[in-house]
Amino acid sequence: MAKVKSDRDLVDSGIKALISALGYSGAVRFLRHFSKGEGDYLVIQEKIFKGMDVEQIYKKAKEHHESAKR
Repeated sequence: MAKVKSDRDLVDSGIKALISALGYSGAVRFLRHFSKGEGDYLVIQEKIFKGMDVEQIYKKAKEHHESAKR
């Protein structure tokens, strides 16, 4: 059975894997794409999708994706 890693060990292993695969500058460039962001996503989500069911959300996302490809 695999030993469960602590969060710190998991982060360290991930960073090492990124550096191994992408090099130091590539790993840094990759990590720059992630940020904590601002605001409370659950509150924002409730405003954006209020009154919509899953099918409606999917349809809207699909339409957006299709229009972005053009």
